Amino acid sequence: MESFLPDSVKAILVGLLAILLLLNRLARALPHVAWLQSFRLPVMRISEEQKAKRRRSANRLAGLEIILLGLALPLLYLFSTLILFNEPKATLMIIVTVSSVLCITLGIWVFARNL
Repeated sequence: MESFLPDSVKAILVGLLAILLLLNRLARALPHVAWLQSFRLPVMRISEEQKAKRRRSANRLAGLEIILLGLALPLLYLFSTLILFNEPKATLMIIVTVSSVLCITLGIWVFARNL
């Protein structure tokens, strides 16, 4: 498949991007150099309330992911044993079930704490 840009143009663009990123880093490190400040990207300041709201939202998402993991564990175990033509063993099934219940409980607890 043909590329839209030749490799030499891609290399030049990557080099320019690297130089711009370096100038941005230098502008942050050296705020007293006036000409570098034109390369400084704007920083979005968020309040403590917004940080807390984002943290709670991320924690709720993590709780939901843990619950989904708890629901998927038994299915993954059974699927993998059937695909490999093995029979599910009782002790492993108990371990998977206990792990699943623990994941679901932990996910509900994390989700409920961050409502």
